[in-house]
Amino acid sequence: MAISEAITTWLHPLRPVLDPAAYVDWTRLAALAQAVDEALDTYPVGPELPAGTERSRRLKAIRQRLADHGHLDTANQPALFQVLAQFVCGYRDIDLRDATGLGHGLLIARHGTPQARRKWIPRLLAGDLAGIAVTEPHGGSRPAATRTRAVAGPDGTWLVTGRKTWISRLTEAAVFVLFFRAPDGHLTAAAVDATEQGLHRTPVAPTGLAGWSWGILDLDAVPVRPDDLLRGNGMGLLREHFAGYRPLVTATALGGAAAIFDTVTEVLAVRKATGDLSRLRDSALVTLGRAHAQLVTALLGAVTAAHLAEAGHEDAELWGAATKAHGIDTANASTAELALLLGAAGFRHDCQTAKTRRDLAGLLYADGIHDSLYRMAGKHHTEDHHTAVPAPRERLTTTPLTA
Repeated sequence: MAISEAITTWLHPLRPVLDPAAYVDWTRLAALAQAVDEALDTYPVGPELPAGTERSRRLKAIRQRLADHGHLDTANQPALFQVLAQFVCGYRDIDLRDATGLGHGLLIARHGTPQARRKWIPRLLAGDLAGIAVTEPHGGSRPAATRTRAVAGPDGTWLVTGRKTWISRLTEAAVFVLFFRAPDGHLTAAAVDATEQGLHRTPVAPTGLAGWSWGILDLDAVPVRPDDLLRGNGMGLLREHFAGYRPLVTATALGGAAAIFDTVTEVLAVRKATGDLSRLRDSALVTLGRAHAQLVTALLGAVTAAHLAEAGHEDAELWGAATKAHGIDTANASTAELALLLGAAGFRHDCQTAKTRRDLAGLLYADGIHDSLYRMAGKHHTEDHHTAVPAPRERLTTTPLTA
């Protein structure tokens, strides 16, 4: 199924609502879709390819190829473009969630020292990956419970020791954005070279989202230099970053679910045309109608969250959390019902539908477990005040990236 169908059948009908002011370069989006299809022809990563180093090697090759041809988004596009790009990539394969953007490297681009930006941004723009290390064994995704800590070392360095768990891009990342406690106890972050001595990896095989390696990252007196530190309060950096990052994750998931919808409708149409089905049951038609409406409205919610994050709106974090939880729940529930319409064929291990459902299940935990995200929204609505994310930032250009 060509990725361009994600644009023609899902996005174009929404264009008057999604992009009334014509901010998005739709020609660029279509070119990206074609480039992804061409890259997948060269480096196929379909469900028949087992998870492991070969899959991640091909995914990284796709990212590098897209970067070489100018399709990697430097965050100089409107937030809406980034959301739609993630949707079209997820439509083809959720493993392509890291194909076109800086990802967690945006933290370095926006908050890194000039030295850190000069070191890492050119590499990320050339196709390298950035990982993020926040979660710990005892605290889940609660950064307030962080125990990984730095102590003063020689020559002004800090030495960081601790354990980070469930880290994606564990072996592929060139740099980790590491969150830890400074010697004074404050939560802070740094860009840590993935080749530093003292970093020890323990891969764990996941059931979904297996395109990139995943597992445990142990730190044993890993050096952090002043130039490595990100500027700003660690909690503030996290809140701002994930307010904008979660809508991208949501759009990727909804793209994968939209592809399952199109697969199901295509199969049903063929079976009806060939006489295998005399008519579609009302229950099947209800499932299709409901799934389409749910996926479209969840996508609109993700777009709204992205706009709020781009504007630095005081409710951006709330919307990013709530629409991510809702969008992933919607994608999981819709695809569970849709897969039944494919019959047994939809449950083969080497079927793209089955793979997408495994990936969607993984997203129930990645980038925030859903009960905590819904809890954030509930807390917001029952308190007398809320705290804003930092003020909006201008889109990145080559000037600050190389400053």
